[in-house]
Parts: sequence; structure tokens; C-alpha cells
Amino acid sequence: MKKALFLLALIFIFFSCTNNDTSVSKQYNPTPFQFSQQIPERDFPLYIPADNPLTVEGVELGKDLFANKILSVDNELSCTSCHNPDKAFASNNRFDKGYKGKLMTKNTMSLTNLIFNKYFGWEGSHSSLEEAILSTIENKDEFHENWDNVIVKLLDAGYADKFSKAFGTDDITPNLVAKAIAQYLRSNVSVNSKFDRAYYFEDSSARFTPLETKGYELFLSEKGDCFHCHRVGPFFDNRFHNNGLDAHPEKGLAHVTNEASDIGKFKTGSLRNIAITAPYMHDGRFKTLKEVLDFYSDHVNYSSTLDPNMNHEGGIYLEEDEKEAIIAFLNTLTDEKYLKK
Repeated sequence: MKKALFLLALIFIFFSCTNNDTSVSKQYNPTPFQFSQQIPERDFPLYIPADNPLTVEGVELGKDLFANKILSVDNELSCTSCHNPDKAFASNNRFDKGYKGKLMTKNTMSLTNLIFNKYFGWEGSHSSLEEAILSTIENKDEFHENWDNVIVKLLDAGYADKFSKAFGTDDITPNLVAKAIAQYLRSNVSVNSKFDRAYYFEDSSARFTPLETKGYELFLSEKGDCFHCHRVGPFFDNRFHNNGLDAHPEKGLAHVTNEASDIGKFKTGSLRNIAITAPYMHDGRFKTLKEVLDFYSDHVNYSSTLDPNMNHEGGIYLEEDEKEAIIAFLNTLTDEKYLKK
């Protein structure tokens, strides 16, 4: 009799646990996120943390938070204040304004195609996108807020249910806020430019003009010498370089590593949608693509950490018609469909 009662108790516990687990799974059943366009995987390795897969619910929550000023002190700023979706998540200001109108010291980098990125920030200050988002909230020059206040404001605004749908819990935490925004940013993929349609998808309507073809050939040549840092496909290389902006460069990556060999090195920015994200360089010193090519052609400065691919004794000496051709090619990297979504 005792043995029978013991078996009945075990069966009861088993089914109770099963029912509880089933209940939880029914409440938290996120939808895997599917990209709306094909990604040519041979040239575009995806960097998605195992603990933060993309879901429809997570991306939607992240999009909401990205545009909400509730994350900043006094509800003054949102992420879109600097990273404008209509400008490929960049800005046309040399320096954007942070807390109480303070000017930033670096040009706003585009947040497009972050799913292909390993490192974040001009100086590589963050090794993950989530980490970069976490730091923005409490940065005294940016959102100038503390996480306790953010969480209270989100709860008061009724976000608990949205977090429950996205992550299976209505317990809002800083990490979950960062994960949601990171999911949204990783979902923003731009691979539908004229170049993509011609190069990857063999779209006959996207055939290059003779000028664009000349620019592409120069881009890939040792004469133009663009391809070493701006690898065809993502048009960046997930690395840091001293590109000769100054004879006495800023610390750059050395600010993070404390290595003298990293002085003057900054992250290679992607050239995708580059025609609409002026001004250029980490400090926004060049207003146009023509100014950028004038610099690379005739004004490269030598310093001890200058990238070997940049060591052309002052520049690559492009002719004016060659600059025009390269700019024509760079314009093929604008993804009109992406910018209008």
C-alpha cells in the first residue's frame, strides 16, 4: 500500500511539473525573426549572440525603445536623436548633441548592418552591441540617466507586457533593454543597393554605367587602393587602421588597448549608403566624398603607426576623372528601398 501511494505521489508531481512547464511555454512562445531580403552569406558572416537570438517580439520592442525618449534623463533624447533611420541610422551633423546640448567629440557612425560587426565604436570601446547600448544610458554626456530610473519609467509606461512577450518575463532589467534594442539594430540589414542587385542577384536592370564600372575597377585596383580596408560585400573589414589623417594622430584604438602601436587607429566604417551619411571620418572633418578622395589622393600624413596600405608617400594621386568615377561607384551602394522602409 505504501509503495502504491509513493508511486501515485510521483505521478502527481510529474504531471504537475509538466503542466507548469506547458503553461510557461504557452505564455512565452516568441516568433523567430526572418529577414525580408536575401543575405549573401558567403560575404556576410552574421554575428548573433547565442543568448540573444532575433525574434519578432524582441525586434518590435527594440524598435519602440530605440525611438523612445523615456531612456534619457528628463526624457530629452532618444537613440533616433543622433541615429536617424532616414539617414541610414547616421546623422548629417559633424557632431551631434547629447545631454543639455553638449556636443559629442566623435561623428555619429551609421548603425546599419551591425549584424556583420564584431566591434563597436570608433575606438573599439565595446566588444558587443549590448555593451555599447548599456553604456549609452548612463554616459554623462549622452543619456545621463541611471538604470533604476529607466526601469521605473518603463514599468509606469506599461512596458511589462511587452517584455513578457519578448523575453518571457515582465521583470524589466538593463540587460533585457539592451538585448531588445540590439535585436532591432541587428535586424536593420541593407543589402539591396544597385551594387547588390548587379553583383549578387544578377539583376539586368541594375547594370553599371561605364563611369560606375570604371569606378569599381579603380576601387579594386592598387591605384585606387580602396579594397584593402573596405572589403567588397560589407565594405568594411572589422578592423582598425591609421589612415593618415594627421601627422600627430589622436590615440584612437590605443585609448582602449594602451598600446602605442594602436595610436591613430580607428574602426573602418562601412561604405554602404555612404553618399547620404556625410560628413566623413571619425571627427567628421570632410563634408563631401570629393574632399575624402582629395585627401587620399594628395594629403595622406605619415606617422609611425600609419597603415602599410596607406604608405603612398603622400597619397595615391588620383586624377579628377578617376575621383569622379569612384564617387559614381560609391553611389551604387545606396539602398533606396532600405531608406524608404
